[in-house]
Amino acid sequence: MLSQPIENKRILLCASARLAQGIRLTVQQNYQQQGLSQWQAPEVYPLQDWLNQLTEHAILCGQIEVSDAPLGMLSATQEALLWEQAIQSSLSRHEAASLFNTSGLASAAMEANRYLIEWNISIDMDSATEETHQFMQWRQQFQALCKQSGYLESVRYQTWQLEQLQQSIYSLPGEIQLAGFDRINPHLQTLINALQAQGVSVTAFDMGVAADEVQRMAFTEAMDECRAAVYWAQQHLQMNPQAKLAIVVPELDALRDTLANLLDDVFHREELHPAHAETPRCYEFSLGLPLSRWPLVDTALGLLRLAFQQSPFTQTELSALLGNVYWSQAQYEADPRAALDTEMRRQLPLQVKASTFLRFVERRQQDIHPILSPALYTDLHALLTLAKQTPRKQAPSAWVASFNQLLEATHWPGERSVSSHEYQCQQSFQRVLAQLAALDAWLGPIDAMSALHRLSQLCQAQIFQPQTIRSPNITLMGMLEASAQPLDGVWVMGMNDHVWPPLSRTNALIPAELQRQAATPNASSEVQIDFANQIHKRLLRSARQVVFSYADREGDRLLRLSPLIYAIPEMTATPGAATLAETLAQNSTRDWQWLDDHQAPPVEDGEHVSGGTGLLRAQALCPAWAFYQYRLKARKLETPHNGLDAMQRGDLIHRVMAAFWAQQSSVAWASVQAEVLKTQLDQIATEVIAEFNQEFSQPFSEVFCQLESERLSKLALTWLWEVERERPQAFSVSMIEKKFNPLIEGIQVKLVIDRVDTLADGRLVVIDYKTGSAPDYKNWASDKIIEPQLPIYAAFVLQDEDIAAVCFGKLRLTDGGFTGVAAEDDIVSGIKAFNHEKNKLFDPQAFPDWPSILQHWRRQITHTAQALKAGDAAVVFESEKDLDYCDVLPLLRLPERQLQFEHRHLGEQS
Repeated sequence: MLSQPIENKRILLCASARLAQGIRLTVQQNYQQQGLSQWQAPEVYPLQDWLNQLTEHAILCGQIEVSDAPLGMLSATQEALLWEQAIQSSLSRHEAASLFNTSGLASAAMEANRYLIEWNISIDMDSATEETHQFMQWRQQFQALCKQSGYLESVRYQTWQLEQLQQSIYSLPGEIQLAGFDRINPHLQTLINALQAQGVSVTAFDMGVAADEVQRMAFTEAMDECRAAVYWAQQHLQMNPQAKLAIVVPELDALRDTLANLLDDVFHREELHPAHAETPRCYEFSLGLPLSRWPLVDTALGLLRLAFQQSPFTQTELSALLGNVYWSQAQYEADPRAALDTEMRRQLPLQVKASTFLRFVERRQQDIHPILSPALYTDLHALLTLAKQTPRKQAPSAWVASFNQLLEATHWPGERSVSSHEYQCQQSFQRVLAQLAALDAWLGPIDAMSALHRLSQLCQAQIFQPQTIRSPNITLMGMLEASAQPLDGVWVMGMNDHVWPPLSRTNALIPAELQRQAATPNASSEVQIDFANQIHKRLLRSARQVVFSYADREGDRLLRLSPLIYAIPEMTATPGAATLAETLAQNSTRDWQWLDDHQAPPVEDGEHVSGGTGLLRAQALCPAWAFYQYRLKARKLETPHNGLDAMQRGDLIHRVMAAFWAQQSSVAWASVQAEVLKTQLDQIATEVIAEFNQEFSQPFSEVFCQLESERLSKLALTWLWEVERERPQAFSVSMIEKKFNPLIEGIQVKLVIDRVDTLADGRLVVIDYKTGSAPDYKNWASDKIIEPQLPIYAAFVLQDEDIAAVCFGKLRLTDGGFTGVAAEDDIVSGIKAFNHEKNKLFDPQAFPDWPSILQHWRRQITHTAQALKAGDAAVVFESEKDLDYCDVLPLLRLPERQLQFEHRHLGEQS
């Protein structure tokens, strides 16, 4: 029985669910503004939802036999899954099967399959490429899997629905309007023709707004565009607080955070406090973010990866989990977690297994100075223990139950009550878990990482945006999204020719020529220009004022405007919105006062200031450095790395040399054989590495230890045989790694002397080992001694002894040797006397004899200590290169100091 259209019935079909919801809301607001309390709800549907309603009604009424209908339509996840299975089956015998990105191939195949059906493309297999032949094999296998399941992919399911529509079995309205369809493909045109053939009036939904003012503006960079667009919105809302505006951005994802920050700075300054993070804004983004990018869900996925992933994690991932508030007792144990993060960077390599991380946390609870985080350890232990107890393979629904159990064991989503937005996010995550559970029939038993991979894909595909009550004045949207209501103004930014029209991109699985002939999306420049023109016309009819903007450059790259806006008159660029910091600076009610903050509180009697020679070195280089790092205890976080860093390698060779000289205080070099010496050093190096390796939560491998032992032995042998053996005077080692704590002006300095040698005449040679770059000792003759360690040994610790030389021992394979200062020639190899005619370091008038050098060191180091004790903390330095290794460089605020200097310079000139 044929159905007749219902003449008085009108419905609106939309290209997206969001547009349908927006139109319904707009109609409701219009009725409310008219003072109505009741009205007929408008029938507004997304196209596919309407077709599904018709189909379900026809099946229930018996107009379609259940046996003739597909079981249903595949979801996007199910369709991608079947494509992956089809591709994997086809490539199973391929010699490079493991190298293929099955997920990426499935996405390309889904798009190609949709093009074939929606755009009526017919392929001549005789002339097809190898890629097309391969795709058609996948397609055949995919359709067989669909038939086996009884489901159809969305495009074929819609084709089946259109076939039923053409048989006139549906009850249709008298009028249908289409909204948001910028591109009419043959598939959609078939629907329109079928509706019109049955007497349905099909028209385009028109906002009915013609732009009164259209202009374009040029800006230097994209940031200037963002500022100008926000300023434009601010001016509109000042004139009309009820105005409805849109900012359209082709590359919205890249500029999302920038625009949100600017809008908050302008409209919501008082709500930047974290406690107001969820306060409704006067703006909204038309699309949310993938669910996986929301911190609450990202934490859940990170915890599940920690439970099951066998490969190591980077410290960046573990650090993010330690700082995350969405599990365990994150607030109560915030300080211990931060301390664990700091210690982890020092103790663990760049990549760490979950079990090693757990042992690390456990060991830190038991240290002499423990980092107590019992809740963290308990939850980590429960997570990894439960993960080991789960079956190796199980159905997706069983994995969902296991995932929920694991998250519950870690007290996800945290100890505090979740906010409204977080609750909505949590509920959305539960719905995604339900989607995973529904894949039992499609996936069968899978392992944990496969289940987690599917869950991550579902979270990435699920777009989430919290619901708010307030209707925003400003909507930020992409180019393809249509407004649900007439607007007062639209600002379209990013109108450069490399962005809009978008570049063409054909699907590699279908011959490009067929795509161009069918005019499929992205097939050619002509298709893209035509599509961009349709968008352009829609934008011109969406608001009373339309502004197009573009940037002149991107970094050093010059840009051109889009050809679509050539004909639009160009206006002078409007000013940009100021950030909150700029606003506060401009609105200051008093004149700026430039203050010197170089004076810190003096060191009081009994106050403990620690830091060793590094403290005095920093004070000499830059007093503010010493104040921040050693008195305020500011530290930078260590950069994690694999293997050993330069400091650890230096420490190891120090240990080897100390162990060697501990076994004998002197060596009869004339009778020593190199092979015997090497055997002794091999044994020492092996023992040093074994002891050193026990200090780490994740010990190094046996192979690594063997290689490092060989390196240490070789370096030590080279030093002893080529440098120590050639020394001109006999010596014995009298001090090894000796610790001292001298008081300098009341400041206790912790020192460790690497080595002190005693010559035959009883004089001493003080040696400090160096394994890095050549040490600088030229500053020893200056007013600022920036390498004070050896001078402190000579002038303070050993002041009552007869010092013959003070030198660095450069322990290196190629250019090892001694460098420093000696009282006379031929005391240590390579060091001339301080007053040698070739030694220009010490001025003979200022330093007539050796004791004068020691007195100079004592005097200048005492001055440095006095300045430290007096609280001198000025940002003063000779060269910025001196600050290359400063841990607290950001605290020195060098750019602000430069600005201050420029202000003073300008003031003096005026």
